[in-house]
Amino acid sequence: MSTVNIRQALPDRLRGAALLGIVVVNAAFLGISADGFTADSIEGSANRVTAFLVIVLAQGKFYLLFSFLFGYSASFILRDNSKPNRRRYLRRLLVLFLFGLVHAVFFFFGDILIAYSILGLLLFALSRLSDRALRRWAIAVFSTAVVLLLIIALLIAAFPEDSSSGSAGGLLDQALTTGTFTDAALARLEALPSILFGGFFLQAPMAFAAFILGLRASRARLLAQPADHLSLWRSCARWGLAVGLPLQVVAGVLQVNALATGDGVFSPAGAFGLALGFCTAPILTAGYVGTVALLLARRPGFMSFTAPAGRMSLTVYIGESVLMSLLYCGYGLGFFGQWGAFAVVLSGIVTWAFLSLVAWQWMKRFDQGPLEKIAALGTGKSRPASNG
Repeated sequence: MSTVNIRQALPDRLRGAALLGIVVVNAAFLGISADGFTADSIEGSANRVTAFLVIVLAQGKFYLLFSFLFGYSASFILRDNSKPNRRRYLRRLLVLFLFGLVHAVFFFFGDILIAYSILGLLLFALSRLSDRALRRWAIAVFSTAVVLLLIIALLIAAFPEDSSSGSAGGLLDQALTTGTFTDAALARLEALPSILFGGFFLQAPMAFAAFILGLRASRARLLAQPADHLSLWRSCARWGLAVGLPLQVVAGVLQVNALATGDGVFSPAGAFGLALGFCTAPILTAGYVGTVALLLARRPGFMSFTAPAGRMSLTVYIGESVLMSLLYCGYGLGFFGQWGAFAVVLSGIVTWAFLSLVAWQWMKRFDQGPLEKIAALGTGKSRPASNG
């Protein structure tokens, strides 16, 4: 009975690290422009190197890791196929949708929780399939994602003027720069449908493939004992570093050059770099998981400092956006669009470090984060899942 209640260390530590990667990517959209990095924001070597490193090391990788862990944790609710647990899972998706809607309107238009709640319904439909069927679905969805990304890149190459105009753009930037809290919320709400539509084509298929892989990995308890799968982790680490990282470097060069020349990432070269980056991101993401798992197998205390944030990831994820919006938006300190890439990304790292420290202190006293507690009450379960 005691083994059931032991919380797996690796998922929490990966989740805590993913929160750092997510805020590093989101920082540009929270502090520079609704389109992320701009030509002005990457002027100077420090700013340009920062943008390059964000694109190479973080963009498109950590939302996949978060997606994989979402599928991994979902299995702990769905694995027995009992009606109470299946109802609880559906209520969990509803709660996530509501949190995501509040997050997207009032703090950050690039929210992932809305997409997760919708994709979670699709995962629910597949949750009773065999392991072989899940593997086939993962391959099919990943292949679809790659095809969609390549089609988008080709369309942008064929119609660069039309594609470059479709962005979150100026009105939202203006509201975030000078508007009141209400002005910013209304601007985010107005932009939300188009942002969600574009995000579903760009990110949702790949995220859903990661959901499926996470569900399959959870059935095998792949993250429970890293030392039991050393050969797998070595393969992941090798492929990630030897193949995934060089491909991401190419993608980063293309995107940064497109930004620096003023063409933007929705120019033909920039769009190809974006497509290459997202298509090959799973390789480097797998490399991250493999490397962390190998190090954890050798040193059980490795990355333990990320675990508290991982255990209250909903609170930290939304908390990052709250603090960053107060720093940059006009109703806060008002630095939106005034800092370069280096300072903005650094502020994201500091925000993550601060909230990780808060999580460390909070988890000494409580068994759930504040938003996790609200979510648990909404799903009808007041105690935290042992491995989720």
